[in-house]
Amino acid sequence: MIILNILIFIIVLVLILVLISKMVIIVQQGEVKIVESFGKYVKTIDPGLHFLIPVLYKVRGRVSLKQTPLEIDSQSVITRDNVIVEVDEAIKYHVTDVRAFVYDNEDSVRSMIQDCQSNLRGIIGKMDLNEVLNGTEEINVSLFESVKDITAGYGLSIDRINIGEISVSDEIVNSMNKLITASRDKESTITISEGRKQSIILDSEANASQMQIDAEARAKQTNIDAKARAERTRIDADAEAERIRITTEAERQRILALNKAIKESDLNEQALAYLGIEAFKQVVRSETNTVILPSNMMELGNIPVVKELWTAQDTKNQSNHSQIGE
Repeated sequence: MIILNILIFIIVLVLILVLISKMVIIVQQGEVKIVESFGKYVKTIDPGLHFLIPVLYKVRGRVSLKQTPLEIDSQSVITRDNVIVEVDEAIKYHVTDVRAFVYDNEDSVRSMIQDCQSNLRGIIGKMDLNEVLNGTEEINVSLFESVKDITAGYGLSIDRINIGEISVSDEIVNSMNKLITASRDKESTITISEGRKQSIILDSEANASQMQIDAEARAKQTNIDAKARAERTRIDADAEAERIRITTEAERQRILALNKAIKESDLNEQALAYLGIEAFKQVVRSETNTVILPSNMMELGNIPVVKELWTAQDTKNQSNHSQIGE
């Protein structure tokens, strides 16, 4: 009897412990648990210690609220220029609506992956290969904007999408390398040609500028030389004119003085004529080639030389008239 009572006590104790274990629910930090009653959603319990009636309520499972990284398998995508590329994706997401995540979609994560792949094909299909290879950040932004509202209906929020490795076939890589090499050679040739062109232009401008400077210098020097020659000629002409004036004045004064001396002397007409002829010779021999005449032409005969010439001419004229009369 005692043994039976012990067995019954043990069984009751075990049942109590089982019931207590079913009643006590512990939820870890960073997750929640779904409570159902006969298959129907009742509530979501947060982290901490909770008690439930085992028969009426049941914990369906736990849902993590932490950010979850997810690697998506690479997929083949065709670009706008009909090049097939392999693209890898990485997603970081977290659950925002537990009820929608559990009950509104059979597999919310799988649906999210399919939407990302589908939208990625649409985005890359509108881009050329070069744009795809050089525009991963643009693809990330476009893909995030296109799926964030869709995944919100699954109770999920995408925190970040990263396009990983983008690979193409070896044939495409070789073609691209050839194209890049050709493009670089073309740019190099253009750069060299532009450099030569600029060098020629600069040399031409420098030569033109030097020629202009030389021409201006020569013109300035010619102008200076011309002015110098003109000034020298003017100075020489002024000096020559002044020399002639002084010489002429000196000769005039000498002749006047000589005539005055002759008038004041007691010389006869023959002596005066002789002296006049000698004076005339001196005037003729002078560099000025100038003859001093009195202002009154009636006094011209007073000059002995001229008087002598007139006398000789009158005698000759009278002789000619006598011969004509005969």
